[in-house]
Amino acid sequence: MEGSDPPSPNIFGAGTEYKRLHTIARLIKPEVNLENEFAVAVLEHTQNSTNCSSGDFLWFKVKSKHSVSRLKGAYRKRTNVEVDFKLANNPIGDAVQMKDLNLLKDNIVVFTAHEAGHASPRSGSRAPLQRLRDTPTRLGRNLTAPSRAPSPKIPATSMVKSETHNSEDTSMSGIAEASAAVVSPNKPSHNERVQHLNENGSPEELEAEVKNSQKFLETLKAQLASMQSVNEAAQYFTQQINDLLNQKVDTPTIIGVVGNTGAGKSSVINAMLEEERLVPTNCMRACTAVVTEMSWNSSEDENEKYRAHIEFIRAADWERDLRISLTELIDGNGQVSRECTNAESEAGIAYAKIKAVYPQKTSKDLASSTVEQLMNEPGIKEVLGTVKKVAEGSPEAFYRALQHYVDSKEKATADSKKKITNGEKKQPEWWPLIRVVRIFTKAEALSTGAVIVDLPGVHDSNAARAAVAAGYMKQCTGLFIVAPINRAVDDKAAKSLLGESFKRQLKFDGTYSRITFICSKTDDISIIEASDSLGLEEEMAADWEKIDELEKEQRTLKRSVKDLKESKAVYTELINDAEDGMEVWEKLKSEVEDGNEVFAPSAAARKRKRSAEPSKSRKKSKKSRVNSGDEDDFIDDDDEEEEDANDSDVESNSDIESETGDPLTMDLIEGKLAQLKDDKKRARLEKIEIDNKIKKLNQELKVSEKAQGEIETAMSALCIGGRNKYSKGAIQRDFADGIRELDMESAQEEDPEKFNPDEELRDYSEVARSLPVFCVSSRAYQKLRGRLQRDNKVPGFRSTAETEIPQLQAHCKKLTEVGRASNCRNFLTHLSQLLNSLRLWTANDGTGLNLTDTQLAAETSFLNLRLKTLEKSLYAAVEDCLKQMNEALAEHIFEKYEQLIEGAISEANATASRWHSPINRENRHLGGYVWATYKAIVRRDGVFSNAQGLQDFNFQLIEPIIKNLGSHWERVFAQRVPRVLQSFTRAAKTLLNAFHRDIESRSRKSGAGSAGIALLGQQIRNYENIFRQVSQQMIELINNLQREANREFTPVIARNLSTAYDWCANESGPGQFKRMQSHMASHVDTARSEMFQESCDEVRTRLLAMCKQVEEGMSLQTDEIFMRMQRDYTEVVSGTQLPQGQMMPRQERKMRSDVTQTIEDFEKESAEVQLAAEAAKLAVEEEQKNLADSAQEEFLNTDNAVSNDNRDTNIREPARKVENEPNPEDSEGSRWLSFVDDEETYRGMLEEQNW
Repeated sequence: MEGSDPPSPNIFGAGTEYKRLHTIARLIKPEVNLENEFAVAVLEHTQNSTNCSSGDFLWFKVKSKHSVSRLKGAYRKRTNVEVDFKLANNPIGDAVQMKDLNLLKDNIVVFTAHEAGHASPRSGSRAPLQRLRDTPTRLGRNLTAPSRAPSPKIPATSMVKSETHNSEDTSMSGIAEASAAVVSPNKPSHNERVQHLNENGSPEELEAEVKNSQKFLETLKAQLASMQSVNEAAQYFTQQINDLLNQKVDTPTIIGVVGNTGAGKSSVINAMLEEERLVPTNCMRACTAVVTEMSWNSSEDENEKYRAHIEFIRAADWERDLRISLTELIDGNGQVSRECTNAESEAGIAYAKIKAVYPQKTSKDLASSTVEQLMNEPGIKEVLGTVKKVAEGSPEAFYRALQHYVDSKEKATADSKKKITNGEKKQPEWWPLIRVVRIFTKAEALSTGAVIVDLPGVHDSNAARAAVAAGYMKQCTGLFIVAPINRAVDDKAAKSLLGESFKRQLKFDGTYSRITFICSKTDDISIIEASDSLGLEEEMAADWEKIDELEKEQRTLKRSVKDLKESKAVYTELINDAEDGMEVWEKLKSEVEDGNEVFAPSAAARKRKRSAEPSKSRKKSKKSRVNSGDEDDFIDDDDEEEEDANDSDVESNSDIESETGDPLTMDLIEGKLAQLKDDKKRARLEKIEIDNKIKKLNQELKVSEKAQGEIETAMSALCIGGRNKYSKGAIQRDFADGIRELDMESAQEEDPEKFNPDEELRDYSEVARSLPVFCVSSRAYQKLRGRLQRDNKVPGFRSTAETEIPQLQAHCKKLTEVGRASNCRNFLTHLSQLLNSLRLWTANDGTGLNLTDTQLAAETSFLNLRLKTLEKSLYAAVEDCLKQMNEALAEHIFEKYEQLIEGAISEANATASRWHSPINRENRHLGGYVWATYKAIVRRDGVFSNAQGLQDFNFQLIEPIIKNLGSHWERVFAQRVPRVLQSFTRAAKTLLNAFHRDIESRSRKSGAGSAGIALLGQQIRNYENIFRQVSQQMIELINNLQREANREFTPVIARNLSTAYDWCANESGPGQFKRMQSHMASHVDTARSEMFQESCDEVRTRLLAMCKQVEEGMSLQTDEIFMRMQRDYTEVVSGTQLPQGQMMPRQERKMRSDVTQTIEDFEKESAEVQLAAEAAKLAVEEEQKNLADSAQEEFLNTDNAVSNDNRDTNIREPARKVENEPNPEDSEGSRWLSFVDDEETYRGMLEEQNW
């Protein structure tokens, strides 16, 4: 129809066509380094794409940042023709960069060229498409949206305002038309585009938009800089731009990794980082003592691909640690304790630590040394409090450099012992002095901001490291718990979750939802045990039967090979005898030719001749036997004995020769030689035939063994997969059961009369389903990736996906998405608000209001009155929010204190009594402590960790309060506080809309500011989003502060018991243990009332301070929003108005005009880039769909063929078989399913291929 938009191209028809052109163009490979540059192929404008060849393309070498416009210029220089480009049959804007058009991710882009203003040669009868820059449409499933009616014409005044870059005369009257154009259904405004991006954009798309916007803001700031000194508005907006640029977007996502010794944490982390050996993986002390943080390496230096910062503890921390260690090492007689040889004892731990740092010190030296002397040892004092940096270009060199600092040398090698024996000075080990190791590497799993932290535990014997670990635990966005799969289910690891105190802390912190469980070492499996446990005997019966058949076949083949080898040995001996005989008869022939008379030789003579002087041919025969293959390279003991006997017999008869009979004639000799040659020839032919038979049998044997291996691999995979599935379900159930037990315990303590054990306090099925569980094999993954070359192949894994390491890597990256997207949305919302404010300011030149002074005063008065009402209402909403928050704290926490304190006081003496009870080795929780452990606890202010686990006097005393407060705490901070802040967001939205409606209604009546009201309507949505973000920021602040507060219960107890701890630590002499126990019991009884009250008061103070900080933050941000609104509405309703006939200074008018043009250029370019990116994305999706369809068709054909073959041969092949993982150096990296169970498995394979 005339006047309507041309029909839209179908994006699903573009993928196949683009791939076809891409394939044709690549027949001539460009001489471009595709790692750093782009190659662009352009089909000449004179050629038709339907029948083109590779010679019809022009190649250009470009950079990723080069635009389509620049490429057009290069094409014009080469052909002298002005053209437009199309990509996948879609027009492309001039501002789009090459990096946004990389459809197939190979840095090759293919365009078709069309003379400017002409239709595509292949378009046929279809109407030509408008170029992107001329088509104000928004991308949906089609690139252009067909219009049912002619597009509305924009008034000339609006067009001039948006296009005239050098105009110096702007007016407010044009803003209505401009805003109308902005909200046109054909072209989304920047606000709408950002809103769409915020709602639907991926983190990557949001980050790209932010990066582009930051560059734009730098340009905008430079334009405003010239007027800062003379223009208050320019100064204000410059400050707003600086604040936005300083806003943090790339905040890290902390992921803590915890697990017991031997759980395989380090191996899992190495596999996640795609490194064979980056984190130490041995079981020595250094591997579990140091907090190790791994994050993205931003350095582009080839020599700094791997970097590390090794942070040492402060001198004061080492002095405290050293003082405690020396006290535990030296016994009451002033000598090194005999227990130092027991690595599990307190003295043994202290000795290992001190000896590592001071290797030159003997036991006698240590016994006579003071803390001050050891602190002043050369080389030790200088390193404390410093940060050592390591940077290498290869992982091997980096690992060696890092090991110098973090590895333990307790297990000395033979070479090192030799050096020590030769008098070489021992070097100190640094691991006891290291606070934290920060590793920077370019691992893909870390590329989106994830920071993986290997946490050895929050109860390290070194206080500095314990503080670091505890600090990370508070910051963790995700928590990975690692346990070996063969222990994870049996030990109820998910239910016990590393102890009751740890589990309660998660409940207080509200971090249950952040846990990920990792079952490691899935390759450690017994097929027989697993099949029995999982009930797979029937399913695997046919496999076992097939294996039995194959093993029987292999035994038969091996026997046949053995028999043939024995026959081969006989023919080899015949050949040797013939060669020996030929040598003897050749000599006789020579004698006859010389005229001598000779006689037939005896057997003894032939043996003597053969043994005394081995023939050359025999040596050759032996050599050929050695090289004939592994299957021929064997020694028979009987043959050796027989040969030795023959040799000795020959030696004893060395002088015997037969001279009886008639002399030999030449004819007889030649006849004998001919006979021997014929014997040798026949024996050699028989031997060759036997070799061929052996070779064929060996090939059959290899085929049989390979078939058996494939079946066993498939059986292992079935068992591993079955155990993984069972383990995931069991761990999820155990996890939910652990939370249920805590909930039930709290509910029973809270109200015993109303407690109903049959009532579900939460949806525990959903709790179980929400726990991510990964069953991984880091060894199998590393092997399939081409690493661990010296290790044997890991059976049962046919692809990396089956190891679940790729899924864990993807999960690690996914954990960063929420934080990344939130930061970007916050930035883009503030940017949209800033640009709207700038538009309102630049559009006001003082000539657009046309109001009398009286009218202006009335409008200003009305606006100020409404603004004042809005301000009061917003502050009232903040106060109401804080009031509700305080009421929630009082109702659920503070009012419970009295009852909880009484319960703790009543249980305190019983708790202390358990410390002093006889030792119960079956249940340590019910029994007491040996003297050494008790002494170690009091020396460390009540907290000590040993082989029996964590011993914490302080927590045991405060536990009755923490245990019964947990559910109330969770109710406040997980439910009530978020609801209160959501109510505040709704209240603020209501107030903003009511205010805007009042101003809009007044504007319609008076006509004042009507031109800018539409844009202010969009601005209101930005302010609503900002208030929503304020609430989210307050929730994050509250969570951080409440985590700090809930950890204050225990330190207060420690402070109240500090004098008792010091008294007990200093006690010595006979009877000291009894006196220590008596003093501790007495002190607990005396201090219990005050210390529990003080502990609760400390937490109350922290929570009230939290509320105060939240109030200040909300008030400050609310005030900032209000001030921006006031400025925007004042600008529109009662802004600058100059006397009749006057104009703004030329310099200011030009600055406003330049800012307007810069904003419009930025929005236009951003829209084009986004449009092109979406087009490329849709094209790739179509390409993937086409590949999937063709691959599925091939799969179905293959599956039918295989089914027919199996039906014919009646041989059951495992339905789980997949070809082996490709060589890591294979650039194609393709592998294919031989058999699959269903389409879902097939689709999973496609996803694993990143198709």
